[in-house]
Amino acid sequence: MMRELLIATTNQHKITEIKAFLEHMPFTFLLLSDLKESIPAPEEIGETISENAVLKARYYAQKSGMLTLADDTGLFIDALEGWPGVMSARVGSTSTEQTDLTLQKMEEVPEDKRTAHFESVTALVDPESNVEFIAHGVTQGKILTKPVEHPNPFGFDPIFYLPEMGKSYAELTTVEKNAVSHRGKALIRIKHHLQNTYVAKHIVVPFALIIKDGRVLMNLRNDPHRPEYHNKWEFPGGKVEFGETMHGNLIREVREEVGYDVQIVKMLQDIAVESQMQKTYAYQVFLVPYVCKIIGGDGKFSDGEVLETRWFDVDDVLNYELIGENERMYRAFLPELKETIKNYQL
Repeated sequence: MMRELLIATTNQHKITEIKAFLEHMPFTFLLLSDLKESIPAPEEIGETISENAVLKARYYAQKSGMLTLADDTGLFIDALEGWPGVMSARVGSTSTEQTDLTLQKMEEVPEDKRTAHFESVTALVDPESNVEFIAHGVTQGKILTKPVEHPNPFGFDPIFYLPEMGKSYAELTTVEKNAVSHRGKALIRIKHHLQNTYVAKHIVVPFALIIKDGRVLMNLRNDPHRPEYHNKWEFPGGKVEFGETMHGNLIREVREEVGYDVQIVKMLQDIAVESQMQKTYAYQVFLVPYVCKIIGGDGKFSDGEVLETRWFDVDDVLNYELIGENERMYRAFLPELKETIKNYQL
């Protein structure tokens, strides 16, 4: 089931931009209007847009108990000493009122002094973990002398001009605007944070079925901080690190865990997938079995990871408590393992 993410704004233009930017992520996006109980809006008393964004995200996260995204945005005009700034959303009640008042204040300002920038701060608050993530985005532009005609104007967009695009914000498509806008720049950071924190990770773990005289080696795992794994049996191996091949990883892990140098004989066909769901993240482990034989080493195991190593008759393995998917997978590939031992005279 996908995690729910509350977009804490009633501004339909913001909702459209945010959902367009994040729509392909594995979240169920909810609006304030989707909640069973109506939550009254908080008073935005922050002195900066950053303070207001965090204030709103914290407030709605606490009230709803949901992972919550909120933002605050301001237009800062150089010739007007940063006005309207943090008060941007409260200048007039419509886009027309906002642009008319701004143009009145800018009436005597020459072309080369009409520089301005939009700044957006997007805050993400997780009430379960008490983790907050804040992202900023700034886009430079200038104020036009008259608004661009638009059937559905939004805020100051009809008078905010991007010289490098040759267009005002109002003339950009949602995709174009998200690529260059202040909100888009903040949202890309939010997207990366969501991806790294909440989206499922995929971990590849090759493991070794080390065979000697027809018997297989297993480790008794030393992992007291994870009771579900501690003091249970498994096969040597570990996750593939960045830049490693599966074969290189397997040889390294076996040497580090059980002190043997091995040669890979064959990869078995049954690959298991084990899923783990935590409060703030999820991951899938792909377990890939390799039959190996010893070509060197002293067999001295790492007591930081392993309590004991022992050789088992292949039919006797299932009489012991194995970790996670190891038991199901071992049952599945046991016939192929026996055939491999016979064919390679291991």
